[in-house]
Amino acid sequence: MLKFKSGRLTDLQYQPYYQELGIEDQPKQQQTLVGKILLAKLLELPEKTFLSGNSIAEGEHGKPYFTNRNEHFNISHSDNLVTVAVSDQPIGIDIEKIKPKQLGKLSHAFNVGEIAYLNKLHDPRKSEQILRLWTIKEAVLKELGLGLTSKPKNIEISLPRMDYATRDGEKFKIDFLGIDHEYIGTMATKVK
Repeated sequence: MLKFKSGRLTDLQYQPYYQELGIEDQPKQQQTLVGKILLAKLLELPEKTFLSGNSIAEGEHGKPYFTNRNEHFNISHSDNLVTVAVSDQPIGIDIEKIKPKQLGKLSHAFNVGEIAYLNKLHDPRKSEQILRLWTIKEAVLKELGLGLTSKPKNIEISLPRMDYATRDGEKFKIDFLGIDHEYIGTMATKVK
């Protein structure tokens, strides 16, 4: 089972919540709120279910999990978009708004083979592939519950297909999510 859903911070349906909670000018709190509302919708529960109470907790490195349910979920946000995925197995997702990216600042995240692959490409394809590789690495680290506390460079991605990634002998299936034409969305699940 896999379900995912996205919402924009500017969607009118969220505005009453922002006003009620006094977070009209607080995008980080809005992202959290929208994520919880999307999660409730995916599970067909009342929206208030996750807005109050303690049914969601965070692991050591910030990965959220249910305290009283068997499903797994993950949340990602970029710019104005929030995406939530629910599955019957641990998952990691990452989304990034498509915008020009240079290898410079992100080169520390890529291994020698990935850098060689990227250097063969020309913009705008190179910029898009930088984002694709980045979202894969972040999705894998989020699946593991590590986030960016671990080195993204240690994740090796099958190039050029980008359908699998490995880290410390563990293999992950990579799927790209068709979320929005302005965003790249990636999901990672461990191969058993």
